[in-house]
Amino acid sequence: MNLAEIQSPSHARSHWPGKSWTGVINRKVRRKWHYAMIIVLATTLNFARLMQAEPLNSANDRSRWCTVWSLVERGTYQIDEIRQRSGWDTIDLVKHDDHFYSTKPPLFPTIVAGLYWSLKHTLGWSLDHHLLTTTRILLTLINIVPLTIALWLLSRVIDRVATNDFTRYFLVVTAATATLLQPFVIVLNNHLPGAICCMFALYAVIQILIEEHHSPKYFAMAGFFAACTCCNELPAAAFGASLFFFLARADLRKTFIWFVPAALVPLIAFFVTNIIATGGWKPFYLYYGTEKYLFIDDGVPSYWWTPQGIDQAKDSLWIYLLHCTVGHHGLLSLTPLYVLTLVGWVRTCQGKTPVLHLIHLWGLGLTLLVFGFFLTKTENYNYGGVSVALRWMLWLTPFWILAMIPTLDRWQPGRAGSLACLVLFACSVFSAWYPFDSPWKQPWLFEWMTRIGWIDYSSPPPPEMASFHTWLRQLPTSGDEFIEFNGVNENGDVTSLRLAAIPDESNDKTKVSRISVTNSVAGKSDNWVLPIDRQAFAEDLDVEEVIVWPETGDSPGKNNAITFFRGLPEPCRYDPKRIRYLDSPLRDEKFQCCHAYSRVLYEPTGRDAPVIVRRDLWLTDDVPFGVLMFETTVSDAQTGAILSRQRMKAVRASSVRPFDKDRLGLPSILKPE
Repeated sequence: MNLAEIQSPSHARSHWPGKSWTGVINRKVRRKWHYAMIIVLATTLNFARLMQAEPLNSANDRSRWCTVWSLVERGTYQIDEIRQRSGWDTIDLVKHDDHFYSTKPPLFPTIVAGLYWSLKHTLGWSLDHHLLTTTRILLTLINIVPLTIALWLLSRVIDRVATNDFTRYFLVVTAATATLLQPFVIVLNNHLPGAICCMFALYAVIQILIEEHHSPKYFAMAGFFAACTCCNELPAAAFGASLFFFLARADLRKTFIWFVPAALVPLIAFFVTNIIATGGWKPFYLYYGTEKYLFIDDGVPSYWWTPQGIDQAKDSLWIYLLHCTVGHHGLLSLTPLYVLTLVGWVRTCQGKTPVLHLIHLWGLGLTLLVFGFFLTKTENYNYGGVSVALRWMLWLTPFWILAMIPTLDRWQPGRAGSLACLVLFACSVFSAWYPFDSPWKQPWLFEWMTRIGWIDYSSPPPPEMASFHTWLRQLPTSGDEFIEFNGVNENGDVTSLRLAAIPDESNDKTKVSRISVTNSVAGKSDNWVLPIDRQAFAEDLDVEEVIVWPETGDSPGKNNAITFFRGLPEPCRYDPKRIRYLDSPLRDEKFQCCHAYSRVLYEPTGRDAPVIVRRDLWLTDDVPFGVLMFETTVSDAQTGAILSRQRMKAVRASSVRPFDKDRLGLPSILKPE
């Protein structure tokens, strides 16, 4: 080992009075062993986390897994077949030439498909029959192993440029356990590979610019992994371009001979796979807002016609900026350690090492550029969707960690400073490990702010529909209307319910709709007539005022009719919730339905404990009586255990309105292709 390998740059030079170079080397070797133990422990925790995670737990990674399956099992990028399987469908898809494709760039899924093909043809494991084992092996190879290598390279950089042991150990532990890259270890995603490739490229750059090792391997390494970063994260194109500029200034000849050809390998692969998949150079996700994203299939509009929850992108610029920095998805609020990064950028101007100073400013510039780029995408103000982090910024994590070095080195924290660092570290670790089983959920801060009422991203109820009293939503307009429902009760008996209109009868006081109700259980039928006051029904009066019973006072028949018409044993109001699309044998296209429900506390005769009776409705005016399906659930009021559940689906009707996309109430297409 020569002095060039030991000696730090002037800013990072450590002095140990009275120590020989042998002692310095021994300390360096000892630190490496410590780093190795930290990284091995972190890798073990990541692996344990992966073993607890379920596969295919988000539309985001399902989109890539669908491509992987289709490539290996069917030799195509089309995902039409696999998305039909239960648990595989995704909202991250486009419709192109009457086929479905993932919105994700195809290069990364193609690489994963190559690993899957090797695994299937060597060990015989497949996504069809060994889903859990196969996905865990692939994620170990794709995420955990490369992350371990990246952490080791980062520890070497930190050891090289930091000047005190507190800084070194603190940052290695931070990188291994306290960033929001950790939750993404257990899913198939582009953000973790993007950050890993960024670290590999950054390590090569530091070897060239700081260590002045102009070996061809470092130029090739920088070019290849910078291009890989760009392929995983589109805004990282600025990273690759600026890296080319820096290295060209250091050694123009080697940059062109080694950096450029190495960078062309992933870039060419990116565009070749994209052309094969899409027929053009443009990735599918750049078609956002066009007909490829906004389509109707089987009567169902794509998710992006009417995004739900946080995907509604309803925040203003300043509110979005607030929550991206110190709010529910804030870089600083979720990872408070990045306060040290901000201070480090401020102090960078006082640095004594121009090259290290340049790298910190480079990280600052890239952060501002990427952050500003996404602030301009006003139609995508969704914080990365349902995700524990501002995920499109995560590939910059290596820069942010290195930028803490000037702060910690110059601060040289004593007891109070160390305690402050540990508090910041503890908060950051909590954010990184709170979503233990999936990164595809909202951050803890988002959940807390929602719970106390500070934010509300819930989707509004369907327009023009208030709460109502009865489970039937419309009365027949002619005497020949009917609808039949079928289901199975808790005893396994086939149950059917037929509602049929009887010609209206009028008298001096009211106009009445008479509905014939036939209820059949296990072949035994019960029939009665339900007289409904049309005016009272239209005004949504209480059920007791809507039913026109011939007898005065209470009677078993009237009470049963009231309970039937309510759908529940106690007075209630049904609350409309979200739009849902249901399959039905009544027509080929799915029905657009409004989901509504109500529940009541009820003490049935012969039972000591009360129960909760809930009825869910799927409402549409495309069928008679306005109900396509209903479900009744009885559960224990104390334990919540379900005692019975019966779902009744419409199977026959006198008339069904044909599908008409203009009645879906969809906004116009935003962009031309």
